[in-house]
Formats: sequence, C-alpha cells, structure tokens
Amino acid sequence: MSNKSKIFILIIVLAIGMLTYLETSEREPINWFPSYAKTDKIPLGTFVSYNLIKSTFDAEGIKDVNQPPYEFLDSNDSILGTYFFVNGSISFDKAELGKILSWVEKGNSLFISAKTIENKLLDTLNIETDNLLSLDNISTKPIVELTNTNLKGKSPFLYDRDIYNPYFNELDTLNTTVLGISQLYNDTLKIKKPNVNYIQQSFGEGKIFLHTFPEAFGNYFMLKDKNYEYTQNLLAYINPTHKIIWDNYYKSGKTFYTSPLFLLLSNRYLKWAYYFVLIGVLLFVLFEGKRKQRSIPVIAPLKNQTLAFTRTISGMYFEKEKHKEIATKQNLLFLDYVRNVLRIPTDHLDEKTLIDISARSNNDIEDTKKLFRYFDELSKKPKIEKEELSKLYELIITFKSKA
Repeated sequence: MSNKSKIFILIIVLAIGMLTYLETSEREPINWFPSYAKTDKIPLGTFVSYNLIKSTFDAEGIKDVNQPPYEFLDSNDSILGTYFFVNGSISFDKAELGKILSWVEKGNSLFISAKTIENKLLDTLNIETDNLLSLDNISTKPIVELTNTNLKGKSPFLYDRDIYNPYFNELDTLNTTVLGISQLYNDTLKIKKPNVNYIQQSFGEGKIFLHTFPEAFGNYFMLKDKNYEYTQNLLAYINPTHKIIWDNYYKSGKTFYTSPLFLLLSNRYLKWAYYFVLIGVLLFVLFEGKRKQRSIPVIAPLKNQTLAFTRTISGMYFEKEKHKEIATKQNLLFLDYVRNVLRIPTDHLDEKTLIDISARSNNDIEDTKKLFRYFDELSKKPKIEKEELSKLYELIITFKSKA
C-alpha cells in the first residue's frame, strides 16, 4: 500500500471518529411520537397511566390483550370487564365491531380514548364529532375538566402543547350522559364555552365510554403538575369490580420487538457507531475492489416456464371436457389459498371455520357458505357440465375480489 493510500485511509478514519464524537455529544431530541404503548416512557407513551391503573385495580384486575378484539372475544366471550382502548385512532371492521357490541350488551363496558373513533360506532350511537378551532387565537392548547362537581378539580387542567382537539358536536341527548368538557386555552384557566369531550351511553345491559383526549393517558400529561388527578378521576366511572382488559393491539407503537437489531438501534450511540462501521466497510470495498475485482460474465437466468406449462395442461383438460377434474383442482387450490393467504386451517370446515374465513376475507357469511356448498355439491356429481364449472369460477373470483 502506497503512502498516499495510507494518508487517505487515515483521513477517513479521523473523519468518522470526529462525526461519531459530534453525534454522540449532541443532546437527544425528545420523541413526541404518539405510541400510547404501555412500555414506552416517551411523552406520549402510557407507562405511567398503565401502572396507575394496575396499582388501582391490582395485578389480577388488569389483563393485557395482544390480539385483535374479535379473536380475543371469540375465545373469551364469557369474560366480564371493561375493554380499554387508548390510541390516536381506533377503527374496527364490521364483524369486529358487532362482536364487541354484542359483548357489551351482556353487561360489560367499552372504554375508548382516541382522537379518531370508529365511524360505524359513532353512527350506531347517533354521535358526530368536530374539531375545536379559534379565529382569535392560533394556539390550540386545550383545557379539560370533568362535569361531576365531586370529581373535577379547583380549575380545569391545561395541556400546554398545540394539538388537534376533536369534540362531540352532535349527541343523542336522551341516551347520553356528558362526563367531561374541554375548550381551547385563552390566557385563563376557565371554561366559558364548554365542548363535550367525554360521554357515557348505556348499551343493552352494558355501558360505552367515549373520550377524545387520549393525551390524558400520556406520560407527559400525567407527570405535569397535578394533571394525574384528571386521568385518575376519568376512571371513577368504571366498575371497580370488573377486570380491565387493556388493549395492546390497536397501538401506534409496538409493545414488543421482534428485530434482533432493536437493542442496537434503540441506543443512539450504538446506532451511529453501527452506521459508521457500515459506511467504513462500504468505502473499503469500493476503493479496494477497484483494483482487485475482475469482471463477472453475465449469465442469463433460466426462464420460468411454470405459467406456460400450467396453461398448456389446463387447456388440455378443458378441451377434453374433463370438467370434474378441473373443479377438483379448483377446490384444492382454493383451500390452499385459505391456508396460506387467509392463514386459516382447513382440516375441519365447521361453522366456526367458515365464520373465520368470512371475517378474514371481508365476505358475508352466507356468500362463504354458498361457495363451500357448491364445492360440496360438485364433488358429489359424477360428471360436471361446462356451465357449472363457469359458475364455480365466477363464485371464486367474486369471493377473492372482496378479500
């Protein structure tokens, strides 16, 4: 290696060392990502509020759920409690919402604190939302309080950051109880024009609580002054004898990590050291490879003839009117689609399996049953006509188009 190359490498090493030092000595910026995850200690994590609830209801009074509500309630339909959702937005599909509301009707509770709440749920409860705006003040810092005189503090609680502030502008007044109100901060801790941000509705034998200020459960709000009193009193309406079912599925932030690089990349200093090592290796390969790497001949890859072969075989079957064999292959291919795409085992095609297939594919249960009945009908026939095969093809295409 020449002296010129050694000097060049030394300059690169010194530059990387200087960049590493500057990066590691700089203060780490505050992470305001709205994760609402119970393990996060960032401002909008729920580490503090989760542990507050855990200490209030004791360890056995709270249950963590890491799976979709539909799957959890499908296998735990008899559990009694309050299903607790806190996130920036909450959105259920039709089947999942129906499952949750059926569970609430049996005497359970649903608590949702989110800025954006499922529209189908709002329509069911005859509720509409809007956003707080001020023409006189560009600030959107909210002040909040509860309506119950025994629960609200001496003055409303201030969240001293500009945020999006939804509220309930249309309510079913006959069935809705207002529990909390809010207003944009305007140089005084006094609510003059209250806007509803926390309500309760009875649903069957159960209750539904909706709250549009999830920041109340964030670490920043909880640890600021005595704001924890507001969050603590929010929970006063929840039945203390019921189990809290804490949702970890509908969260913007993860509560667990699967990447082996998580520990390395989560530490700012290790992360930049890792990046600079990669950059150094890349530069070494570029400069060393210029002289040592020989040209590699281009070898054309073999063509994938699978599709052409499949078309040829299927054409032969169709021309020889082997409709029965084609229908059997279609059945096997569809079951393979259910197993590998929808992730549902097909060993036993019972009522529960068909319901799972319907939910995962966004198809109605009756359409799903119709398709499987037709499969069964064709399998029992000794011979199948061209029209019946075409009908089967249309049913499969229609079913898959909704997934």
